[in-house]
Amino acid sequence: MEIRPIKLKDLVKVRELEILCIKEYFEKEIRNKWNDLPQEWKEGLGASSPRSFRMYLEGGLSFVAVEDDEMMGFIFAQMLHHVYNAENLLWVENMGVHPYFRRNGIGFKLLRAAIEEGRRQGATVAHAAIQPDNLRSIMLYKKFGFFMDRREVALMDLNDLGKKKIG
Repeated sequence: MEIRPIKLKDLVKVRELEILCIKEYFEKEIRNKWNDLPQEWKEGLGASSPRSFRMYLEGGLSFVAVEDDEMMGFIFAQMLHHVYNAENLLWVENMGVHPYFRRNGIGFKLLRAAIEEGRRQGATVAHAAIQPDNLRSIMLYKKFGFFMDRREVALMDLNDLGKKKIG
């Protein structure tokens, strides 16, 4: 198995795997049926979406795990600047391993590659949003020394702001 930086040629296979992982999350955690979601919304999900992929490709902090042309896993990360009092923060956007290949250290190797490259590029802190009930992810991040608290991430789609009255 090879862990390497993501390439443009990976787009189709990594998109298929990321959507597989997102579907799995929606069905297990949110209890929402994938087919009930609007198509436009589904197309925009994930770091491999057409509007996001190039940025992750160019940042040099996103990696794939491949063997014999088989996409086994991915990690999408980027460098953020001046966040949480850190000049350079490594933000892990999304990570996934194909269900067939899980529990074989692939996620560990992908996260290690992103952390090592982030440090090389000047990151002084790393951050990832993890659901509090995702015990496998929590255990993985703790292996690296991540501090885990119980904060939830609050999100707001500012594109819909014009449709809503604030206050």
